[in-house]
Amino acid sequence: MMRNPEFQRQLWLNWRPSLLAWSLGFTALILMLPLALSSPQNRGGALGTTALVGLWAAAALYGSVLAGRSLGEEANQNPWDWQRLSALSPWQMAWGKLLGAALPAWLYTLWFALALLFVSTTWVPAPHVGWHTVGLAVLWGLALQSWAMNSVLMSWGQHDIPVNRRRAALLPLLLLFFLPGPFLGRLYQQLFDDSGGPVLWWGLHVGSLGMAYLFGAQVLGLGLLALWRQLCTRLDVRTLPWAWPLGLAVSGWFAGGTFNQGLSAFWASTAWLALLGTVYVALQHMDQHLRAWRQVQWSASRGRWREMFEALPLWPVSLALAFAASVLVLLTPGKAEIAMGSASGRFALFFCLQLLRDCLLLTGFALLVGKLKSPMTAFVIAWLIINIAAPLLAFGVAGHAGATLVQPVIALLYSSMDADTVRHGRDWLPWMSLGLQTLLALGWVIYIFRDRVLGFARESRAHGV
Repeated sequence: MMRNPEFQRQLWLNWRPSLLAWSLGFTALILMLPLALSSPQNRGGALGTTALVGLWAAAALYGSVLAGRSLGEEANQNPWDWQRLSALSPWQMAWGKLLGAALPAWLYTLWFALALLFVSTTWVPAPHVGWHTVGLAVLWGLALQSWAMNSVLMSWGQHDIPVNRRRAALLPLLLLFFLPGPFLGRLYQQLFDDSGGPVLWWGLHVGSLGMAYLFGAQVLGLGLLALWRQLCTRLDVRTLPWAWPLGLAVSGWFAGGTFNQGLSAFWASTAWLALLGTVYVALQHMDQHLRAWRQVQWSASRGRWREMFEALPLWPVSLALAFAASVLVLLTPGKAEIAMGSASGRFALFFCLQLLRDCLLLTGFALLVGKLKSPMTAFVIAWLIINIAAPLLAFGVAGHAGATLVQPVIALLYSSMDADTVRHGRDWLPWMSLGLQTLLALGWVIYIFRDRVLGFARESRAHGV
């Protein structure tokens, strides 16, 4: 790492001798407060709690702020353009920025970790608790810092300048408050209470502690993968869109292991995560769809297939993964899937079709950028009419059958709950209705595509571009 030029640059920017003395003095001041304010019999616990809170605040919160701010400052102060011309690989740049930009936070993490280890070793004898707490803080701190940098890169526009600053803080906050939630309580229960039940992952008894390490490693690995992929895009390094489906499959593997229901749980988890990912990338990159599809058409017309796949928006890739995983759920059902009458796989396939319809609508409005004042607003209004207002009106006029023709998902839900309906195969109406809606949406998108993409290509050739 010391040979990494980006890491050396970050050290030159962030390191100064006074920082060492300042961080040590400020940490000592914070740790003196519980010693002065608590009674003698409670000083050990109060000091350990203060060190624990400071450890996580420094590694996760302060480190994430510094990591994200480093990219924002580079965009505003224009050294990013010089980094494009350097020989650094995206992987070198990712690790150099990740470890070097958050150097002040890691100094505070070091002092709080030493204090916590001192308390857990001498004052309140529980050395294994102290070491595991420090290890998890470092692991999750790195993970959240990587996602903070990802959120900043995702908030940049096409010209590497921030276009939505609020979006930059959303992702790390979601990871911080929601991802550790399912197992942090069980982690401390296992550390301090032996009455907790076994925690299994793919049939292995890993315990809550092992689960915390596993999911921390998952979040860190996915964060580094996403950071590498986004830096490839920003540095104009050619790569195919394989990182996104790989990340979804790895997430499905980790999530499926917690159900302990075999391979079917992996396929089902991957399918539903891919569906959620499709929604996210379709909305996140809506303002780039017109440019991306024009690049896809231009590359395909010249037989540059690699460039075509590089320019392809991510939502078709994600939706294809969801469809393949849903089919595999039906082909390899587990015990829970058999007990449900293959409802989970059928629902996943159905939602794939409905999401295809909605993504086609979104693409159609995205291709109209420049003609509509706000394509996103127009899409949201159309989505609310099709999925909420129109089904309610149809239900009031023609009952359940009328609502099925407009919004089949609710009808399929009720029919799947009815064993007699499933047994006699009378649930064909939702599939037929949604298939027809998808074909209509596809025809509308093709019509707009011919004007906004193919028409643009003809005009460019006519002008010799």
